[in-house]
Amino acid sequence: MSTAFLIVLALAATWWLITRMRVTPAPVSMVAQRIHFPDGGVRLHDVEGSLAKLRNPEEIVIPFEHAILVISYPLTTSASIAISAAFAVGFTRAELVRAACEEYANVYEAEEATATSKTVPLEDRGTLKNRNRTDGVYGIYGHDLEHLVLTAMRWNRESDGTVKIELHVES
Repeated sequence: MSTAFLIVLALAATWWLITRMRVTPAPVSMVAQRIHFPDGGVRLHDVEGSLAKLRNPEEIVIPFEHAILVISYPLTTSASIAISAAFAVGFTRAELVRAACEEYANVYEAEEATATSKTVPLEDRGTLKNRNRTDGVYGIYGHDLEHLVLTAMRWNRESDGTVKIELHVES
C-alpha cells in the first residue's frame, strides 16, 4: 500500500510541476541577414529596369510570409509598411525590389499630397540641385526619388516574431 501511495504522490507532484513550468523556451531574435544588390544597386524610380538586371530574381531571400518594410532615408519621419509575400515560403529577391520601389513611390506621392511647402522644380533650384525639405507626412529632404539607389537590405526576425526589413539607400 505504501508503494502505491508513493507512486500516486510522485505522479501528482510531476503533474503539478509540469503544469507550472515553462516548457517552451522564450523566442529570441534572429541574427540580422543582409541582401546585397551589386552592379550599381537598384534605381528606386525604375522598377522594370531594376528587375531586369537582378541576379537570381526568383531566389527566396527572406523565408517568412509577412514583414515590415522600414523606409527611413531621406525622410524625417520613417515609414513602416506591412508587406506580404506572394507565397507562404517567403519573399523572392524580385518581390522585395518591386515592393521597395513601389513603396518609395507611394511615400513620395503621400509627401507631395500632404505638404504645404511643395518641392521646388529641378530647373528652379540654382547651383545646388538638392531637393528642398517639404513639410508633408514624412518630411522628405535632400533627394528626389530619381536620385535614390538601393544598395542593400537588412532583415531580422525580432523576438515577437515580427520580421523587419531596413533599406540601405544612397544618392
